[in-house]
Amino acid sequence: MQIFTEQLQHPTQASLVGLNVYEIDAPPAPVYGMDALMRRGRFLVTEERIGTTKVVATLGSYATKDEALERVRRRATELEAQRYRRLSPTA
Repeated sequence: MQIFTEQLQHPTQASLVGLNVYEIDAPPAPVYGMDALMRRGRFLVTEERIGTTKVVATLGSYATKDEALERVRRRATELEAQRYRRLSPTA
């Protein structure tokens, strides 16, 4: 389940980035690749690059929500150094 999302956009490029945190529960049956993620933590952080196509990268999995949100903050800071700006949340 997605528990956090933040979007950033570059001012001169057609580039939109979404940073997401998901809380993942253990699957009812083994799923290839999920076992490694579950060993590291139950909070998954991803970065989505949205353009003509959507590219999703895993930034890591963390044991606590606070650790996952800290990773999102660090990545947002890195993107802001590249001139990306946070988008205001929509109501």
